[in-house]
This record gives sequence, structure tokens and C-alpha cells, in this order.
Amino acid sequence: MSAEGDSGDFFVGYLPTPARDVRWTRVFVIATVILALAAAVVFNAAAPATGRGVWDTGHEVTLEGEVIAKPFPMLRVARGDGTAERVLLVEMGKHGADARVAPFAKTDGTRTAVRARGYLITRDGQRMLELSEDEPIAVGGVLPPAGQFDRIGTVELVGEIVDSKCWLGVMKPGDGKTHRDCATLCIRGGIPPSIVCRAPDGSMRRALVVGQDGAPLPFDVLAPWIARPVRVRGAVDVVDGLAVIRVTELNEPA
Repeated sequence: MSAEGDSGDFFVGYLPTPARDVRWTRVFVIATVILALAAAVVFNAAAPATGRGVWDTGHEVTLEGEVIAKPFPMLRVARGDGTAERVLLVEMGKHGADARVAPFAKTDGTRTAVRARGYLITRDGQRMLELSEDEPIAVGGVLPPAGQFDRIGTVELVGEIVDSKCWLGVMKPGDGKTHRDCATLCIRGGIPPSIVCRAPDGSMRRALVVGQDGAPLPFDVLAPWIARPVRVRGAVDVVDGLAVIRVTELNEPA
């Protein structure tokens, strides 16, 4: 249908769509889909890696070994090669497991074997156990072999302070500015803080952060540095393969 002096088609809703409009609509839809797919590929390639952490909430497991209360709740479990591994213990949500582990704390040097049930959080071979709410820690089980201790000495690490639970796999990403509020709440609630930094080979390394005396750092000391670039100076020990830095300085990177 055409009006006098108008060579184009005039759209009428109850009549068939003009052929020219059908052609342009098809071109527009196809081009839009192609551009959207290309943009998704580009943005995905440019996005920073979120890590290979896994939070296995579908399988409850039981671990047994020696309970450690300080500086953070852990379970030393035996490995197949005859060594021991330290698995951090946390509660569900943004809470540490200090209260649950406190009854098993020993000051006389004796070792206590326990069984704990929960859900594993794993990243790059490092493990954490989120304790089940309705399963108390029970005395019993097999004690792991004697621990391995290596004193590395005083080092300076440049990286970011994160909460270990989210970084290991509960949140993706579990670091960076977008995760600052969550990390702050987790560390305030007793989740062990760690510093993560990039090694020369490009891999990410983690060390638990404690005070110079080996006790947890006060929250108000850590709070200004959570989820922001930081330089940490202190003595590093590696116990059962787990790095711990006893902090003497926290400041901005040079």
C-alpha cells in the first residue's frame, strides 16, 4: 500500500509485513546475535581468573586426625605418603570454629585424635572442612605422624589479604574490591585470614596471617588492609606444608 508521492511501503498492523521490513529485521536480528556472542567471548577472555576452588556441598565426608586449636582450628590428617596435612576447620556461614574446637585444646603437649564431619573446600591441593551443623566433633580416630616444620626466615610478600574460606572456593571471585565487604565480615567472624600473592612461576601462593607472637592478629589491625594491595613483612614457617607468616609490618606496596 502506498501513498501518493511516497515510493515506500506503509505499515498496517493487520496486513502482511512489507518485504523490505522483513529483510531488514532479519539482518538486524542476525547481526545483534552475532555481536552479542562476540562481546560475550571478548568479555569472558578479558575477565580475571576466579581460581579452581571447589566447594563440595553435595558430599559430606569424615576426616580423622589430630585437632589443633591455635592459631586457628585445624585438623592434622595423615596423607598416603606418610606425611601429615593441615586442614582448616570453619563453621557454616561467616564463622570460625574456635568455639567448637576449644574443648579439645591441650596445653600439656598431649595429642587428641578426633573425627569431624563436614564439606570439603579445596583449591590447588589446599583443603578446608566446613563442619556440619548437626555433627559434633567426636573423640577417636587415628593420629597422623609427627609434623614437618621448616623455618623459611623473614620475607616480604606483596599481595592481598583475603578470608581463606571464600578464597579457597566458597565464593568466585573470593578476592578483589568486589569481595571486600564479604571478606571483612568473614575475618571479623573468625575465618582465618591469609595473604595471597603471585609466585614467579605465575601461580598463586597463600600464607596464613598471624601476629609476631603466633596468635591471631587483632581484627582492627587487619581491617584497613583487607582486599587491597598490601606489603607484609614477617617470619615464615611451613608446618605440614601450610605456610604461616608471623607479621611484623603491614604497609602499602612501594
